[in-house]
Amino acid sequence: MWTSRDRDESTFEILQNKAQFVRRRRGEKFHSDCVVQTVKNPTKIMIWSVISGKDIGCLYVVKGMMRQDQYKDVLQNRQLEEWFPNGESCIFTQDRAPCHTARSITAFLAEQNFPLLDFLGNNLYMNAIENVWELMKREVAKAVITNTTKLLERIIHV
Repeated sequence: MWTSRDRDESTFEILQNKAQFVRRRRGEKFHSDCVVQTVKNPTKIMIWSVISGKDIGCLYVVKGMMRQDQYKDVLQNRQLEEWFPNGESCIFTQDRAPCHTARSITAFLAEQNFPLLDFLGNNLYMNAIENVWELMKREVAKAVITNTTKLLERIIHV
């Protein structure tokens, strides 16, 4: 039996930009209820994971941006054995991010005999994991998070 696994990464930010409109009276311009706290260069954490019809994979914190060497490391050392116990068959889906389309990754997946489903474009409705990321971001954004540790804790517990 073939199952489809969608894998991707997403970035979460401290004090994520939330569009808010505030109605204020004259003289309330700098009143604390009328000001939204922002950060010029917010701390960001990139998370990578995988989903399928059967389960959700572990979260992997990416150091910096996901590069082909990190991606191969995740696939090779952290995930493949979990996903395919007893030689279970699967078709991978991934977007066309540079780390996914690198020659070394294409060769690695071919060596491992992991078939790839042609990418369906940047349509969020056809890329299921993007919807999961959006739901997670909404939940994470419900809390006021001021440091990296709290951000990671919130992501893990969502």
